[in-house]
Amino acid sequence: MKKKAFGVVYALLTLFILGACSTEDVVNKEPEVFISTTVKPLTKKEFSEVETSELANPSKEDFRNVRMILTLRGTDSLSDIQVKLPHYREAFNNIKDDQQIRYWFGSGADEAQENKNIYTREFVLYTKGLNDKQIKEILATGKIKTSWVLKDTKTKAQAEFGAGENIEFEAK
Repeated sequence: MKKKAFGVVYALLTLFILGACSTEDVVNKEPEVFISTTVKPLTKKEFSEVETSELANPSKEDFRNVRMILTLRGTDSLSDIQVKLPHYREAFNNIKDDQQIRYWFGSGADEAQENKNIYTREFVLYTKGLNDKQIKEILATGKIKTSWVLKDTKTKAQAEFGAGENIEFEAK
């Protein structure tokens, strides 16, 4: 009798451990996407690094720093992740009825961390003559396109997001 009871307890314990190790809830899950964009004035140091020789009477207030961060969470179950971010150089330099070069310079970084990927783009804009509404409209026209493959099922998926979500303007 003791052998049967021990066998039942052993079988239940084995099932419990195997059930706790199941990855069924984690698999087939699309990543969570977070997008934030901040538009803020340049600091004195940042402005000192901007080439302004082609402008008449430039000032620090004529420029803004734009920082966009896209975070994908839940990437451990994905492979072949592709992210295409908007080309704001073209958008800001081709404003209708505006002959001014607006996109001054920019940079970006892509970082893979544990179970998340972070894509950052930062650029400086010449904003003299533009208001916050115009800047927001141009930023909002951009689309972020993502695609990935689920590791366990090899299923391909894709999604598109408005880049204009969560735009925050910091005071001048």
